[in-house]
Amino acid sequence: SARITIWREFSGRDTGPVVNCRNLDNLTRGNRPALHAAQPDWNVLRGLAARAEAALVDADVRTLALSTRFSSAYGAAFWLARTALESSGYRLAGGEGNRTTAFQCLAHTVEWEDNRWRRLDDLHRLRNRFDYGDIVEVSEDQVETLIRDARQLLEAVKAAFPDLSAPAP
Repeated sequence: SARITIWREFSGRDTGPVVNCRNLDNLTRGNRPALHAAQPDWNVLRGLAARAEAALVDADVRTLALSTRFSSAYGAAFWLARTALESSGYRLAGGEGNRTTAFQCLAHTVEWEDNRWRRLDDLHRLRNRFDYGDIVEVSEDQVETLIRDARQLLEAVKAAFPDLSAPAP
């Protein structure tokens, strides 16, 4: 497809992940698009992936408060979802719901099954409730689930986009 050809031109490779661009392209249309097409900036994306990895190291520190660990793991998951999206040649348009969009797009960027990205989206809603005071605690199980899912997402993103592991030019 044309989008895959464009992605391959961006990456400078003849092969690469076959991102489901038709569904992502649909999100660039209309009066209030959720996404914009954008050339990946691999240096920025490498930095974002490294930031996510560092946040996961923090999330594993058991002496930190559960809320801190949850926030670190959530940040990592979102940064990785955003990295996958931008590595695919799209960026969030901004506005309300952009974090949900980033998680939903994992079905098309790294081919995650619905139950996997939906769990991250559920944890996103929990994060909103936690950050805005609806709930005051998160459980150890919720934190461990989020860390596990974010680690799996890190592996999926690295596998789908090898340019993230390449040294900067």
